[in-house]
Amino acid sequence: KGGYSTTHVDAELERLEDAFAVRERERQIAREGDEAWYAAARATAQEILDRVARPKGKKFQRVTVLTLGYSVADVDAFAERIAGYFQSGEPLTTDDVRTVAFRPQRGGYREAQVDYLLDAVTRVMLAVR
Repeated sequence: KGGYSTTHVDAELERLEDAFAVRERERQIAREGDEAWYAAARATAQEILDRVARPKGKKFQRVTVLTLGYSVADVDAFAERIAGYFQSGEPLTTDDVRTVAFRPQRGGYREAQVDYLLDAVTRVMLAVR
């Protein structure tokens, strides 16, 4: 109540992230060239694919049964979407990645690992725009 609109703040943060990604891409390309920039993006994309290709239920470390993590089923399902995007160009937007929400689950996936992967997916998507 009386605070900022989360919708507007989130939209502005996403716009800023996009602008910084463009600036970073331009700097790196000027410094190292197109070839090196895209090679780095491809290498990161391959690391992402290697992770999401792991068997269901084993894509990330799990927290203990006394601790809440991300729902294994939810994360595995979204990992399939990520794989489809990188392997065959299936539709997936940065907004999809930024706004995905996973249900909590005792003994679920470690949140920090999943969040790191989602950040990497966003970085690669922005890198090749």
